[in-house]
Parts: sequence; C-alpha cells; structure tokens
Amino acid sequence: MEDIAVTGAGLLLGGLRTSHVRAHIAANQEKTEKSAISEEFLHSYQKEVARKIAREDRSILTNAAAQCLITAMDAFDMAEAATSIAPDVREAFGVFTSAERDREFPVDLWRLVHHQEWDEPPTVETVIARYGELRERIHPLGLFKKLPTNPLYHLSKYFQCRGGGYPVQRMSLGGLCILEEASAKIGNRSMAGAILSAYGNMASLDNILAFEKMGLIRNKGSQDGIVPAAGSASVVLEPVDQIEARGGTCLAKIQRVRTSYNGLMHAGEREWLRFYDSHFSDVAGTEPVVILYDNGNLAAGEQERSAIERFFGRTTQVSYKKLTGYTGQANNLIDLVFALADPAVPAGRPILLNGIGSSAGMGAMMFEKCISSLPVPSTGEAEE
Repeated sequence: MEDIAVTGAGLLLGGLRTSHVRAHIAANQEKTEKSAISEEFLHSYQKEVARKIAREDRSILTNAAAQCLITAMDAFDMAEAATSIAPDVREAFGVFTSAERDREFPVDLWRLVHHQEWDEPPTVETVIARYGELRERIHPLGLFKKLPTNPLYHLSKYFQCRGGGYPVQRMSLGGLCILEEASAKIGNRSMAGAILSAYGNMASLDNILAFEKMGLIRNKGSQDGIVPAAGSASVVLEPVDQIEARGGTCLAKIQRVRTSYNGLMHAGEREWLRFYDSHFSDVAGTEPVVILYDNGNLAAGEQERSAIERFFGRTTQVSYKKLTGYTGQANNLIDLVFALADPAVPAGRPILLNGIGSSAGMGAMMFEKCISSLPVPSTGEAEE
C-alpha cells in the first residue's frame, strides 16, 4: 500500500473540543453517566456552522452534519497549519462518512404517545387525533435531512472535495471501514487524499430505549455496560510523498487497515484470534500498543484482552471509552484522535486500534505516530 498518513484531526464530544483532549486524558476522570451535548452548546455550534455555509444549505443542515463540519474544520486547519493544500489537489480529495441518521420524527411521535397524561391508555384513534401536532414539524426539505448522504453533501460542498467517496453504515465499525476504504483509494492513486468524518449518538432516545431493553446500558453502581455518549470526529488522510512535497506534517503513518464481516452481536476470543491470524499473522508476538474497542461490556472486554495477550504477547492496552463514553458510529475515529493526542502512547512504536460492529463484523488498524501529541489548534473553542 502507498504510504499514507494522517495530517489533521478534529473532535467534538459534548463540550470537549480538539484542543482539550490532552487535558481530558490527563485528568483521567472516568465517565459513569450518559452524556450528550447540551442544547446551549448545540445551538452555538450550529450557529457557528450556519454562518459559514451557503444560505440554501442551512435549511437541510442536520445536527450530525453540523458536528461533522466542525470537526472537519479543525482537521483541515491542523492539516494546513504549515502549508495549505492546493485547490486542485483538494478537489481530488474524497469524502467518507459514518454518521448516524436523523431520526427526530419517530422520537417526537414516541414522546407524544408516552409523555402525555392520558385518562386511559391511548388507542390508535386518539393518537391519530393528536397527529396534527406533528405535521408542523414536517417540511418537504425534511427528506434531505434524513438521507444518509446529508453529512457527506455538506462536507463535499464546503471543502470543495469532489474526488468521490460515500457514506458507510456499518454500526460501530464504521470508522474503521471508512479508514480502510479511503486508504485503498488513496493507495491506488484514485484520490489525492480524503476527509473522513463520523458522528454517533448513543444518548438519543431511540438508542437508549433499545439498549436498555437489551440490558446493555450501565446501571448506577455497576461497572458493566455501556455509558452512552454523543460526538463526532474527523481526520484528513494524504499520501506521504504529497505531504512532504507541500511541506506538511505527518501526525501518524497508517500501515494496515482490515475489516471482516461476521453476523455476531459480540465478538469472543475465538473470533478475535481468527481475525488476527487472517490479517495480522506477520506481527504476532510483536507486543504493540493496543487501543481497545472495550465499549463497557465486561465479558466482551475480557474476551478481547485475552485474545490480544494470546496473539500479540505482553502488550500495553489502552481503553479511552472509560473517559469518553460510547458514541457508537463515531467511536473508532474518536479513539484515533485520543491516541494521537495522548503523550503516553509513544511515537515510533506500532499501535493497533480495534473495532467491532454488532452484526457488522470486526476490524483493526496498525499505525505509528510521528508526533508525541496533537498540536493545539488556534481556534476559539469553549469547553462545557
């Protein structure tokens, strides 16, 4: 594969922005309760983005697209800190997204039915009678908000990246899938580079209801289960020779990205060992630093750790979801941004980043950092 590197990274996780990640890691405060971006911060971020995009695009700007745009802006600012990417080169950049889709209307309907004080259990007829309250929320342009291409459209238009790409829906494996896709495209020179962006919201009402029903959300006082969170992360990828030619900075060099489909809800030790043997047999026993998937499910986390120790030997293992919570589709890119920002993850040493998607498969990326920590962007960011 052509030498490919990360040149920029951005993150938005609640009120946490890219420049705060290193301090957040140093504070080492485990997240124990679900968190989502506050309405105040969400409104301020959407206003920040709305001022920068075309007027005709504001009416179809979703929460997911706004957060992807903010993190992509940070990533491009970082990538172009030393020298800018030429317009004709940027035009040949691809765009890949893994973003949770806008599902506001079903949420409104659920609230209408369940959060009303009914004299008796509602019938279909009584719900339909109240249905008119929702009609004002429906607008013809609302269709464009629900398309899986919505964040990709905004990213492509704002950054003038027209080299191709597509949205990927592979659950919480999506970040590694788009890293694999983009690396392949850049590697065969069909793209000059790529912007990758992911958004996930496990703190949304529908996700909370579903995961509570499955018994997968952590209860107060327990150490088992996911801690729901919402956020976005973006990275810029470029071929190394192009970075060197323009005088840019490599943050990390990608050595290998592999994903593999399986239909299991959770991967056990056997599945991990089979995956590693198929795609990483040449690095068995090499003791890399491992960024764990470890989403909070204790049994699955133990299986992942056991497989790592059996296959790679005595490794240094890091779990960032203890600090971030679990966002779902954005988790792989968030883990990558945290690893790049973490001074305790050394430069020049092989790093393996794991990922799983329920009924979607598993994956891993091998890379090496070129810097000890991310440079702090010179943007006026506010932390919640």
